[in-house]
Amino acid sequence: MGLFLSPDATNNGKPISGAPNLRISGFEQTGLTPPEGRSDLTWHFTDIVSHSQGAHQLRYGGEIRRATVDEFYHRRGTGKFVFDGSQGPWSGPGGCGATSPTAACAALKSSNQLAAAQALADFLAGDVFSSTIAVGNPERYVAVNAFNLFLTDSWQVNSKLNLDLGLRYEYFGPFHSARKDIANFIPGKGFVVQGVNADRVYPSDRKDLAPRIGFAYRMGGKRNLVVRGGFGLFYDQINMNPFLDFRPPITASQGIQGNAFGASPVSTWQTNFCGQASYQWDAIQVPGFVCPQGTPNAGQVNTAGAIFPGVEACSDPNCAAPTDPKGLSAYSVSPNFRTPYFYNYNLQVEKSFGNVGLWQVGYVGSAGRRLNIVSNINQNDAFPNFGNILQLNTTGTANYNALQTVFRIRSWRGLTSQFAYTWSHALDQVSEYRAVVLDNAFDSKLDYGSGDYDTRHLFTVSFTYDLPRSSWASSRRLNGLVNGWQVSGIMNLHSGQPFDETRSYLNLIGNPFAGVNHKFSAANGGTLWVNPAAFCDPNASDPGCPGSIYGNLSRNKFHGPNFKDVDLSVIKNIPIKERLRLQLRADIFNLSNRINLASGAGSVAVGGNASPNFNTCAEDLTLHHCTSVGGFGMVSDTIGDFNGAPGLGPGEEFNMQLVIKLIF
Repeated sequence: MGLFLSPDATNNGKPISGAPNLRISGFEQTGLTPPEGRSDLTWHFTDIVSHSQGAHQLRYGGEIRRATVDEFYHRRGTGKFVFDGSQGPWSGPGGCGATSPTAACAALKSSNQLAAAQALADFLAGDVFSSTIAVGNPERYVAVNAFNLFLTDSWQVNSKLNLDLGLRYEYFGPFHSARKDIANFIPGKGFVVQGVNADRVYPSDRKDLAPRIGFAYRMGGKRNLVVRGGFGLFYDQINMNPFLDFRPPITASQGIQGNAFGASPVSTWQTNFCGQASYQWDAIQVPGFVCPQGTPNAGQVNTAGAIFPGVEACSDPNCAAPTDPKGLSAYSVSPNFRTPYFYNYNLQVEKSFGNVGLWQVGYVGSAGRRLNIVSNINQNDAFPNFGNILQLNTTGTANYNALQTVFRIRSWRGLTSQFAYTWSHALDQVSEYRAVVLDNAFDSKLDYGSGDYDTRHLFTVSFTYDLPRSSWASSRRLNGLVNGWQVSGIMNLHSGQPFDETRSYLNLIGNPFAGVNHKFSAANGGTLWVNPAAFCDPNASDPGCPGSIYGNLSRNKFHGPNFKDVDLSVIKNIPIKERLRLQLRADIFNLSNRINLASGAGSVAVGGNASPNFNTCAEDLTLHHCTSVGGFGMVSDTIGDFNGAPGLGPGEEFNMQLVIKLIF
């Protein structure tokens, strides 16, 4: 395939080596461990004073902090190749997409293996959907200075009322580097270098005051009622990852260290292939290769002679010089970037039942403002000399509202237990601080919806029960056998998390849950979670499915499979000496052996033709809706395997472990 080593990837000019990242739809990825790492060093000076004065408990103090980070992430230094099965002739009307496909194609369709087979065929033929490489040295050494001051007063107003009052001042300075190798792209100015023609990457916030108040009020009489509440403003320390290790889902710079300007430029290149409208050249096929029929660029001839160019930098801040490269990606930090903050608030009622139990019920909420969001500000080609330009800004919002209740039993006749239930709703525009780009850079409200981790209902029960000691045992051996037993368990039930059908860019045209029973079938490869006929793809050249490229679906509109799990432990404690005992235990996981299917983003295959999701909608151009070809609408993984812990993760199949512990 003409594998390539990125030049100038280290300070001494030596290239890095290693296998590229290969993504073949339906198969595990390879090359996920390029050279990478980071070194963090933080020093701080903290001083806190506490003293009492009458009914007041006062605390005040502050902290000075300096943090340094040395990051060297060569995530794309060895190249990335994506094979999705859409490039070769076997995926078009002349192949398995024909009206009367071959018997082999029909067999693959019936077993839901067609998409994986076509992707493998693309790989064997070298027909790549996309490829990316970053050449240059992305290592950056940055520092951040911060300090804070605070004052709190816990005031016992009377025997029933306690107030907690506080005020905090926070300063989080912008990160900087003495090496003068950080270039930021600013619209209207082009590239500027921190320490050369720019004082800082983003402005300093010097007015971040954070008030807090809380109270507890004990009701009179014998009702044993306490009302608690609180409100606080909390500023958030800015995370370095969106700046230096963003990992974008589209071809773009990995962060501000990936700009092609300054003392240590990095060039991020992408090849556009036959299946893409902006086709330029094919990096895998030899010169003279002709794009096959059925692709947007059928008949175009590849003229490329090299797989990737070397590192290139712009001599002009806007890459406008005649000799400057064109189409390079850039990363921008908005000049209006500010410190994110949250409002947290709650109101709860608490009732105790003597020394036996405690019951709490209340409202808990939060509102996030000025949160990190990344958008592609070159979606409309406003900067023709560049490719994608990702900009980090703080225009995001988030909201969380919940009803929470819990009942605790405290050592009642050997039983300790807790019953907890939460009914909540989380809303935001993005739930991850990296790897997510807004669909529409010019209207962030279109991405506002349920958060990726929105779990509406959560019910948990946990208990530990010490079996009563038996006094009838007549011998020491019999006494040791029948006493010292303990049983504990936990039950976890929660509703499913949303799956993001928005980035599939599909239209919703019917009830997605009509005609589906959500029953697992090993023969069918999983569970059909949504009805394909409820969707159509406006990007599939189907006149019966009109609409914009973004589709009409809101973000995270539907939720995936729920989760039910019961774990049980049987424990035997054998005393040996006063401070020495032997513990034997059997831990049983997923006692009912329930199949817990994957839930959350990416769990349900609902990709569209404009989406990077591999499980794309196979549009029926006669009926004008998606079909189940390729596994569309399926959930085909268990939650443990989906989250990277197959067989042993939470909710996986029944399993047991036997443990022997010596406790001293």
